[in-house]
Amino acid sequence: MTIQSTYLLLYNTLSFTLWLRILLGVITALLSSPHPSPNNVYPHLEPQTRWTQTLAIVEILHAATGLTRAPVRPTFTQIFTRCVQVWAVNYQYPEPTASSPAYPALLLAWSAADAVRYAYFGLLQAGIRVDFVKWLRYSLFIVLYPVGIGSEWWLMYKAAAATVNPIGAAVFYFCLALYVPGAFKMYSYMLKQRRKALERE
Repeated sequence: MTIQSTYLLLYNTLSFTLWLRILLGVITALLSSPHPSPNNVYPHLEPQTRWTQTLAIVEILHAATGLTRAPVRPTFTQIFTRCVQVWAVNYQYPEPTASSPAYPALLLAWSAADAVRYAYFGLLQAGIRVDFVKWLRYSLFIVLYPVGIGSEWWLMYKAAAATVNPIGAAVFYFCLALYVPGAFKMYSYMLKQRRKALERE
């Protein structure tokens, strides 16, 4: 195994572990109370989610340097928008984020999708083929992307309504307007990737 393959195996294993912890953490937080509340999720998982997502910035470098075959533009778009979400919305506006059911929905969508994605790429690096994991990798997004994107939009809308800075609000509303064409483009891209990947079976 080359240095690059070993590095990617370790990176994907670490990322899988971090996102799986978040997924299990959300489920545990929601089930730990007889009356599930989003307020149970935010204090425990916000810092972990923020730093786990920030770690993914290296994937832009992976794509740009050819270490992975991921296209640079979609990789940059997804990681940049998520980093904006965790730092400029969820972290900066804790009250509207923590009280909204959209926050645990967001974490469930992100963590489920990414735990499967990193498991799939980790197995590939290890030379292990698991068809069911591949199918999950290219199928779960059909449900999880709309949930995740809808939750992102709603939380940013709540942050825009909560901010007292008119420039900040204007930036948020501008980003909200971009979500519709951006989400359509990303979803179409993923459907195309799914078709190509599963046709190779």
